[in-house]
Amino acid sequence: MIVVEDLHKHFGGFHAVDGASLEIAKGSITGLIGPNGAGKTTLFNVIAGVLPPTSGRVTMDGEDITGLAPHELFHKGLLRTFQIAHEFSSMTCRENLMMVPGQQSGESLWNTWFGRKRIAEEERALPRQGR
Repeated sequence: MIVVEDLHKHFGGFHAVDGASLEIAKGSITGLIGPNGAGKTTLFNVIAGVLPPTSGRVTMDGEDITGLAPHELFHKGLLRTFQIAHEFSSMTCRENLMMVPGQQSGESLWNTWFGRKRIAEEERALPRQGR
């Protein structure tokens, strides 16, 4: 699903990411471990479009997404999350992720009053869409 090829991110003479390559399969649960300062967060930020890469390539489902902005990646289904999220702490991980998709009927105040059926149908469909 996501392929990172020979990714580099330099800050002047400092090489925060120096030739990272990895593949993340669809449906997998993948972890990245390493000591503080190893470049893990920088790698995530480059993949998620927060930082542009110095060189290398990122593809998602075969499409080159290298250097796309976070809002563009969001519409393609890629979103960077953070370790500390407090807004929806009483919700499950799946429920939190169901809050993410844009263009949901529940975003309209009118629909929250009069379109409850459509909102419920969309919410039931999200898990089947892999979200």
